[in-house]
Amino acid sequence: MVFRYWHRVRLLQKLILIVIFFLILPVLIVGYSLFSTSLPLAQKESREMLEKVAYQLNENIEYRIIGYQNILMQMSLDPGITTALTQQYQSLQEEVTALQQINSAVNRIRSYFPMKKIQFYKSNASLHEDGGVVLNMEQSVSQPWYSEMNARDQQFYWYFDKKGDDGQPSLHLTKWLVDYLTNEKFGIVHVEVTNRALFDQLSNPLEFKKGGIVIADAQGRVLTNVMDTQQADNIKTLPYLQDVYSSKQGWYSTKINGKQSMVVYETNRLDWKIITVVSQQELWQKLQLVKNGAIAVSVLFVVLTIAVLTSFGLRIKNRLNSLVRSMRRVRDGDMGLTVKVYDKDEVADVEEEFNTMSLRLKQSLGEIAEARSAAETEKLKLLQAQINPHFLYNTLALVKSMALDVGSAEIGRTVDALAKFFRLALNRGGDVLPFREEIEHVRAYLEIHESRFPGRLTTIFEVEEETLSCEIIKITLQPIIENALLHAFVRTGGRGCLRIRASLQDGMLCITIADNGTGMTAEQVNDLLEKADGTKHRMGFGIYNVNERLKRHYRNSYRMTIQSEPGEGTTIGLLIPLQMNQITIAN
Repeated sequence: MVFRYWHRVRLLQKLILIVIFFLILPVLIVGYSLFSTSLPLAQKESREMLEKVAYQLNENIEYRIIGYQNILMQMSLDPGITTALTQQYQSLQEEVTALQQINSAVNRIRSYFPMKKIQFYKSNASLHEDGGVVLNMEQSVSQPWYSEMNARDQQFYWYFDKKGDDGQPSLHLTKWLVDYLTNEKFGIVHVEVTNRALFDQLSNPLEFKKGGIVIADAQGRVLTNVMDTQQADNIKTLPYLQDVYSSKQGWYSTKINGKQSMVVYETNRLDWKIITVVSQQELWQKLQLVKNGAIAVSVLFVVLTIAVLTSFGLRIKNRLNSLVRSMRRVRDGDMGLTVKVYDKDEVADVEEEFNTMSLRLKQSLGEIAEARSAAETEKLKLLQAQINPHFLYNTLALVKSMALDVGSAEIGRTVDALAKFFRLALNRGGDVLPFREEIEHVRAYLEIHESRFPGRLTTIFEVEEETLSCEIIKITLQPIIENALLHAFVRTGGRGCLRIRASLQDGMLCITIADNGTGMTAEQVNDLLEKADGTKHRMGFGIYNVNERLKRHYRNSYRMTIQSEPGEGTTIGLLIPLQMNQITIAN
């Protein structure tokens, strides 16, 4: 009974019922239940939230620490730097070259990673120090981090300096330079990073809860602090933060400035403490306010929703019904039909667009058909020279005769190739020719290219005999080969190899044209087939034109593929439906 009634209910009524029974009532019931039980769970939720924040902060800091350690490892393993620091020098010129190489590597690394200072302490007496990046090993002994580093047996050593050279807190990261063949130490690589570079980009996710974050080292010295209530340089002097050094990680509840607060902490690989603090009383007060406010808003929401859906929804429903009826009439052939436009809202935009569409549809259909036919004809005409064939042949014959008169056989061969090229291109007005003649057309084009640039291009034909009697749209291969000659071998001065294959596979004529040129990116390959509009130096216009002509002639029964990688060459493949009609080859 209920389902039978539901199927008869109109859209607006269904929407109101759905909103009431499946949105408003469940939200009110569940919301009231959740808020009623939220206070006992507030501490647990606060702790879990702070644990996630502390964990995420720890991960972010670990990521940056590992990043700087990887840079030190990269520099210590760099063969250029290692060679420059260890080889024996015989002249000042060799030392200058080595120092320039080291400084170049340092400048390159500092351009990607914010580092205040990068230094190499070396034991090689034949290499003089430059006073900045390369220093003698004796100078490292006076550094505050050297004694602890020398006493510890670890891969990396971090040292915190409360006030660096510029009065700002600094972090020092050092590593021994070791010859891994002899296991002997030949120097130290040292990096100084400002506190700001390591921690300033860390956001405070607890700001909206009036919470804070403190990061301190193993001695309690504050590395960074975003707690307004804590200004000490050492957290071990603060009674409410001393317990964070009792274990690696954990949580506890304490009073800070008279407010009950929760403290959650973690310890990273460098024994730094990541501490998060939030006020529990602030959280509970907000929950109570949200509970009362949610109830009031929910009641008001119920009343307004029903009123708005009833008044506004009826008007929208009537306008949409009228628009749907008009669309059906246009679908049935009543072109030029319009509807009355109400107001200036989104539905009015739809009504205006419908009127414009209806008025222009009939005219546009005829114009589109005419324009499409004209465009196809024009694209075919672009591939043929608008010349008189007989006049062209007679002129070329005259040029050949003149060339032979002066004893230039090479010019004669070039003229013969050009005559064959135009004869096959014109094809006495036909659009389809045997694949044999298409291959001859390509050979004629390549002969002309060889005359212009002798010895630069190597062409390999691998054409199976049974493919020569197949039919193909004329001037299909030549634009593809021309595109390769114009763009694939630009960086090699026109020198390269072009391989043309043809075979029969699964009832299809399979053609591949491969070059060993510069190759293309995926974006350039996409442009060849979709954006041949002349905006990019007309690269690939011929390929785009060939693709469009094949698409119009064979529709969905053919396929063109382009495989290319920068520096790896390009392979263009064509799969054309097989047509084995016997064609008389024009003489």
